Amino acid sequence: MSTLSSTIHWTAEKTAKHVHIGSIFAALLREIRIRSALREVRALDDAILHDIGLDRSGIESAVREGRR
Repeated sequence: MSTLSSTIHWTAEKTAKHVHIGSIFAALLREIRIRSALREVRALDDAILHDIGLDRSGIESAVREGRR
């Protein structure tokens, strides 16, 4: 294997690892934001939840999946 092809192979592996780490970080950040939103919505009283068309049992799916 030539030096150039070795370098390209090594760079591709390094890039793939960065992409994987980046996607893990993005998923972690998304989960942190979801949990923060869940805390906020769960803190609302039942009357406000009713006004926006939710009940307590639907909070998690509404936050994670959005309204349908």
